Amino acid sequence: MDTETLPASAPSLIRAALLSRRRDLAMACLLYSSHQLGESLVPVVVGAAIAAAADGGPARTAPWLAVLAADFALLSLSFRFGARASQRAKQYAAHEVRMLVVDRAVRPGGGVEPPPGALLTLAGSDAARIGAFAGICASGLAAAVALVVATALLMWFSPVLGAVVLVCVTVLLLAISKASDRLRAGYRGEQQGSADAATLAEDIVRGLRVLRGIGAERAAADAYTAASRSALNAAARTARMESSLAGLRTLATGTYLMVIAGVGGWLALGGRLSLGHLVSALGLAQFLTGSLQTLFGLGPARARAIASAERVLELVRAPVGVIEPQVPGLDAPDGRDASNASDVSDVFDASDADLQFRAAVGRSGTALDFTVQPGRITGLVVDDTRAAADVPALLAREYDPVRGEVRLGGRALRDYDLDTLRSTVLVALHDAALFPGTVRDNLGAHGSADAARTATADQVISTLPEGWDTVLSEGTRSVSGGQRQRLALARALAARPAVLVLHDPTTAVDSATEAVIADNLRRYRENQTTLIVTTSPTLLSRCDRVVFCDRRGAVDSTHDELVASLDAYRAVVVR
Repeated sequence: MDTETLPASAPSLIRAALLSRRRDLAMACLLYSSHQLGESLVPVVVGAAIAAAADGGPARTAPWLAVLAADFALLSLSFRFGARASQRAKQYAAHEVRMLVVDRAVRPGGGVEPPPGALLTLAGSDAARIGAFAGICASGLAAAVALVVATALLMWFSPVLGAVVLVCVTVLLLAISKASDRLRAGYRGEQQGSADAATLAEDIVRGLRVLRGIGAERAAADAYTAASRSALNAAARTARMESSLAGLRTLATGTYLMVIAGVGGWLALGGRLSLGHLVSALGLAQFLTGSLQTLFGLGPARARAIASAERVLELVRAPVGVIEPQVPGLDAPDGRDASNASDVSDVFDASDADLQFRAAVGRSGTALDFTVQPGRITGLVVDDTRAAADVPALLAREYDPVRGEVRLGGRALRDYDLDTLRSTVLVALHDAALFPGTVRDNLGAHGSADAARTATADQVISTLPEGWDTVLSEGTRSVSGGQRQRLALARALAARPAVLVLHDPTTAVDSATEAVIADNLRRYRENQTTLIVTTSPTLLSRCDRVVFCDRRGAVDSTHDELVASLDAYRAVVVR
């Protein structure tokens, strides 16, 4: 499966996931069916052995006992290897769905709205529920085979008894199927509640230091308690429905056994059923209760899988945030033909290209209009924090402007291949995440030492237990917010992009360290195009140019003018 050829519906998605491991699924079905056939033969062989013992003694009973031993060996081995094949089908089917979710989440075009906690639920429990249905399908098919064989044997013993079994099983399966359909909405609500709670928990953990700083721990705890209680209530409602259905299954199975025993006893008393056949019939009826329970469980499992598949499809069907251009036939900014180029970057040097915001309106609704000149460090102050966040988002093409446009080298960003654009214009956010792995893995091998010194990350690395080889924990909780920010800045610098965009790179760093970083950054990025979106006087005082954007437009200032009139600058920032 892939996001380019999506199934049309939730059942189609489940079917595609199952068929992706058709070999394991077929093997599990075959072996489970062999096990069920062996189970169904046990009462028949026992009945035959009893009849043989009554007629001819041990000599006639011994062959049947040998057949019984062989039957037990067959059903034991079939179950063991069938369970292995079923587990493989289950795990790989879940993996297919998980990769579908991950592939959609990391597509360059973006457009995925659910937060990481919700994505984790989709790739975790939702994918697992779809995978679990694969294992249950194998057991269900085997149970159906056993049901057909056992019913046929009962028909052979007594057509009346076989017909009674057939009618009872059909009625019970239809009733359970109808009841299972009502569970789907409950399962969907349960998964959504879990996703909401996981998302809130992640947000709280990420912002724990901030929450402590402003004394909002109790409010955050109350919010999580409410979300957790809502998820618990949804799970409890589903559990109550499942319990009611389980009770119905137990009652139905007991009623079925009573009917079979009553009819069989009536036939035996009337002389229409022999003692051996009665034992076999009752044994088969008892054996079928297990098959019926398996078939009864197929409905709820399918309802769970469909509810999860619907949630997965909602994600993978989400339209991409930005659309990549068709590069062939596109002229380069200098007028040359780019038809033979793999992308626009093959025909011009981005380091000599300027960045232009032409009345570009992002999600904040504020129009941005300014130019970043090539080969210079430009500071950008935006009076609206939401509009300031639009700048890196638009440059990374997380989404395109609602109106206006952003241009690089005279060409609109939407005309560039996304991979090329994002490697040429590197956007580093103030809360950029580090990845699990060593510090060296995060910063990369090329130029990382110089970049670490520039961001003063070398001081952080020297305090870590294993230095560059220290393994950062999941979510990088092993380092503080300021240390993580310095490591992330070093990683961005080490990439040496043609155009570097930094958004508040020192918000978690103390003022003394910030001054050192500002000086180092000016030297490290000298004569390279750099845009720093910030309100930090320390960083802005080291820029070649500073652009102030407010509702009245953009006001330009050189580095020397800024240093000479820092008091006036602070007044602008305050206003």
